Amino acid sequence: MDNFNTLVLLVGTNPLPNFVVAEYYLQINPNIQSIRLIHSEANSLQAGTAKQVQNLEALLQKRWRDKHTSLQFPLDKISISDVSNAMTIRSEIERKLVKKLDSSCKLHLNYTGGTKAMANHAYLCFKELQGSISCQFSYLDGNNFRLIADDYGIVDNDLRRKVRIGFAELIKLHGFTRFNKDSAPDFDNTKEMFQKFIEPAPTQQLKDGYWLEDYIAATLTEKFKDLLNSNEGALRNWKIKKPDWGTHFELDVMLLHGYQFTGISCTIGHNKDTCKSKGFEIALRSRQIGGDNAKSILITGSNKTQNIKLQEELVIETGESLGNILALGVEDLRNEDLYITKIEDFIFG
Repeated sequence: MDNFNTLVLLVGTNPLPNFVVAEYYLQINPNIQSIRLIHSEANSLQAGTAKQVQNLEALLQKRWRDKHTSLQFPLDKISISDVSNAMTIRSEIERKLVKKLDSSCKLHLNYTGGTKAMANHAYLCFKELQGSISCQFSYLDGNNFRLIADDYGIVDNDLRRKVRIGFAELIKLHGFTRFNKDSAPDFDNTKEMFQKFIEPAPTQQLKDGYWLEDYIAATLTEKFKDLLNSNEGALRNWKIKKPDWGTHFELDVMLLHGYQFTGISCTIGHNKDTCKSKGFEIALRSRQIGGDNAKSILITGSNKTQNIKLQEELVIETGESLGNILALGVEDLRNEDLYITKIEDFIFG
């Protein structure tokens, strides 16, 4: 599985799986000479993914140009003018890619990205080449972070242990930029405010909850320092936008385990509609930054009964699975061992 010299990737709207596959194979296979990126062409029929290809190439070049000297840059790009049309997909792959291959090519197609039609017909196109050239095939099981080869089975059980990406690299891969800077929190004040917040009968009304994200970020960094990406831990308060956007969004707390992203939204409020709105927001933003397998956590001032309903409604109404969104209320926060265990099982389990 590591002796091929040409890696072919199908690039859809989320380039993270392509990065994971390329990064993994570049780590173990010194024979890779070319990476071919098949993507959709922007036209009246479809949105193009040339920008995703550009971002992916920039990240791979930054990481590997000087380390993997046999890999040729710029990477080859193959655009498909109609990614729903089988005849178009096959004819353009054959004309723009297959006819340029020689007998020395040992090709590996990872058919994770792109449309279902792209994956199916690209697979069939290369499958028919077996015999004339060497062809291998693999798929990234995103739900379980596994790489699975057609003829070999499971290549790696948990790619999060092998493939790491930084926060800045991750948002850039998806076309975002950060435009604010880190600020130093007052942790003594943060701890004091947190203790007041979790009191069963608070003696004073707390006006805002900015300190809560500081507390959560610091606590999770301490508890999970061996599981989170080195030197970054849990980051807090990133304001993010795309260059062509007129607005931005803010992420309260962010965690990275390998390449798996978890976004956390914090509020001391307990109004159900407001809390649910924040749940929708963090689920959307986490997917935008970390792809379909990103996870989201909502931490609120809701009591146990309301938090159970909030969890149930968020799973149903966001379309997320139970394993992709977690709601924690103030009663969870009163027991540190409990909420830390819940978060650990949710992210790393």
